[in-house]
Amino acid sequence: MKKVINRGVFRYFSLLVIGFVIAGFLVPDSAETDDGHPLNIFLWIMGGMFAVSMGAVLLYVNISNRRMESIEQNWYDATAEIIDVSETGTYINNQPRLKFLLRVNYRYSPPAEIVHKQVIPLTSIARFSKGKTIKIKVNPENSEKVLLV
Repeated sequence: MKKVINRGVFRYFSLLVIGFVIAGFLVPDSAETDDGHPLNIFLWIMGGMFAVSMGAVLLYVNISNRRMESIEQNWYDATAEIIDVSETGTYINNQPRLKFLLRVNYRYSPPAEIVHKQVIPLTSIARFSKGKTIKIKVNPENSEKVLLV
């Protein structure tokens, strides 16, 4: 799934960066923070920190979208039967990481059983119960690497 940036929030943070930089130029050179540091330097550093964090978010989204695009284009479709599913005890953003034992029906080789762990949204857990057949993406370079779709 492609990640999208909330442009409204991004505009708001861009205005903050611009505001900090402009404020750094508008304050008198004698102005200081409450602990004695120059106020203009403080404002420029704050603007820079917001700009760097926005750049990091953009970089993360770009890399994540490129990875998903690569998976969609290069990994091939297959089906798998869920032989067993269990919880690993790990939760990421209040979503469980599940351990699957899958019988994968590869396109170009005989079926095989693999163990796969993936975070599954709570709203989708019913789709991944024992005995169900699911669609997966298989890495052509390492057929044990799969992604549940």
